[in-house]
Amino acid sequence: MFFLSIISETLLYICFALLIATYIFSLVPNNRKPNLIVPTNVLLFAIAGIALSSFMPVLQLVLYLYEDYGLGSAFESVLLTFKVGNAWVYTFILSIILGLFITLTDGRKHKAYSLAGLTIVFLLVIGVALSSHASSISPIAGFAIHMMHFLAVTVWVGLLFVVSWFSKNTANWMNFLKWFHVTALSCFILTIISGLLLMNVTNEWNSYTDAWMVSYGQSLLIKHLLIIPLIGYALINGILLKKRLKQQSDFDPRPWTKIEFLVVLLIFAVTGAMSQQSPPTNLESLISYEGISSLFTLFYNGPVHPELGVELMWNGSSILFGVLAIIFLGISIASFSEKMSPAFSFIMSLFVVICGYLAFMQSVQVIN
Repeated sequence: MFFLSIISETLLYICFALLIATYIFSLVPNNRKPNLIVPTNVLLFAIAGIALSSFMPVLQLVLYLYEDYGLGSAFESVLLTFKVGNAWVYTFILSIILGLFITLTDGRKHKAYSLAGLTIVFLLVIGVALSSHASSISPIAGFAIHMMHFLAVTVWVGLLFVVSWFSKNTANWMNFLKWFHVTALSCFILTIISGLLLMNVTNEWNSYTDAWMVSYGQSLLIKHLLIIPLIGYALINGILLKKRLKQQSDFDPRPWTKIEFLVVLLIFAVTGAMSQQSPPTNLESLISYEGISSLFTLFYNGPVHPELGVELMWNGSSILFGVLAIIFLGISIASFSEKMSPAFSFIMSLFVVICGYLAFMQSVQVIN
């Protein structure tokens, strides 16, 4: 069920990203984007994916209550009395409306249809934000921050996803980059700001390293490390790519944007894992109830009690892994200039994350 939940969470992000980006592209003039065709069937599958993947938290709660209340009563109770159930009913109804809207209209012909479709997708995002961890902890601030974070991520990633996998050619790619990079940078800044605010909702900043002792904190660390190669690919696709296109007009940039999207996909997967883990709002209670993360125990095998804390004490091995992470990042970026395979660059970026993780974990010092 855990891995199924990760898949469903990743699918949820992808489906929203696809729908949002498709409508945004339909509003962009043809001379400022490549030739893009997203089939209607793909959009309908995305809508079905939203309805199904957003149902996973409901299913988990129903299965939890099943033995005490029976399937029918548990299902009815979750849908009618639990916030996550109410949010899914809202999402399901809007998904049906959006499916009918896409079937009956064509946003490529009328901009008003695109704006209407984009509005419905935004209403669906509200349903996701309502059922989030942050919203359950802080109903107003958590909801608003999660919605901003979700929108920033899906707009940025959606544009990257659609142009990478659904463009028929590379025509107007320079014109596309002019507005995409401004949009991507704005979304990235919003993602960082909202991400920091979200982190403070679920886990105070001054206890960031302490949270590494539990699964949620480990996932959060890995997610943040994945952002490092993502910034590297943003540099490649934002600056180096422009120079290559000016020098080589027939160069196809799509393999490199696909690699950037794959890194984002990994971030989505880690985010999905975090949604299935208990946030460390009360770290001492969480450690007492769930214990220490199995990943953390690879680097710490001492006594476990709720009052433990984590400090960073840099040493020879942690510095060595940190230097290796920087070297692999340099190789990953330089591989573009050296005209090496994007797959090779992707492997180097994975080494960046692995070495970065080992650098931090080797420097962990547990205090009482």
